[in-house]
Amino acid sequence: MSAESKGVGAQGAATRKAGLDRLADYAAPCALLVIAALFAIFKPVFLSPDNLIGIVYQVSIIGIMAVGMTFVIMTGGIDLSVGSVLAVAGVATAELLALTDSNLALSIAGGLGVAAAIGLAQGFFVARLDLPPIVVTLAGLSIVRGAALLWGGPELHLIRGPASFLFIGSGQIGGVPAPVFIFIAIVAIALFVQYRTAFGVEVLAVGDNASAAFLSGLRIARIKTMAYVICALTAGLAGIIQASQVHTAAATYGAGVELDVIASVVLGGASLNSGAGSVLRTMFGVFLIGAVNNGLGLLNVPIEMQLIAKALVIIVALSLTNRDWLARR
Repeated sequence: MSAESKGVGAQGAATRKAGLDRLADYAAPCALLVIAALFAIFKPVFLSPDNLIGIVYQVSIIGIMAVGMTFVIMTGGIDLSVGSVLAVAGVATAELLALTDSNLALSIAGGLGVAAAIGLAQGFFVARLDLPPIVVTLAGLSIVRGAALLWGGPELHLIRGPASFLFIGSGQIGGVPAPVFIFIAIVAIALFVQYRTAFGVEVLAVGDNASAAFLSGLRIARIKTMAYVICALTAGLAGIIQASQVHTAAATYGAGVELDVIASVVLGGASLNSGAGSVLRTMFGVFLIGAVNNGLGLLNVPIEMQLIAKALVIIVALSLTNRDWLARR
């Protein structure tokens, strides 16, 4: 093969890769538009302002957790313990509210502190000891859940106040639920961190090529550890919001929530193998899952059929956003 032919072939491969990357980037937004249009045809109320706000409210907890998970996945890791962290942060906050005579600041700081400590510990094992993230966080899922049960038991912990705490999950500002504003604020902060800070650039560099990032002088262990702390903090915040919403905390809350969180990030085009990801694209994945859940509910689809339909939508969307699978076609 001539040098000219090789050059043409390389150029063609690069063009094809760029095209596949664009498909992965825009698959989730396009799928969201198509699904929204279909639901709007059968149920015009789907596009009503109240229902759209309701969708954002319904996905706020998953969305906040997905923001943190995005940073972990961008480093090439994964965190399966977020559901357990949600539960233990809620229990910790409820217990501190009771112990401190409803001191809001101290109780929330304590709940987030517990979550951050868990993220720091898991980050240490993953980044410093170089253990597989899936093994560390699967163990973390079990250990943290067990610790929450030992601490608070399996029963519900009723939260009667203060009103300022209950407002976090149940209050409204201008007719819009408070968790929606918290969700928007977390996304805005995460976007700023990803695109306007050195840490955001470093996370992308580690996910793209950890070896090259190390040779460039980046402190890989510190960056990965911080990603796990951020992920745990968002899970802890989600637990506090949920406890405020339902006025209770329990060690059993959050079981299985990690599946929707990880699915949201991957639906947004993140790769579990190469570490690619984006907070903005993750939001499309979050809203895609939220739209499917809401639309199927409006259509009064039986719950067992909802589970099947939701899984099928996720599989199709994942096929279009999976860069690794597309590259082999």
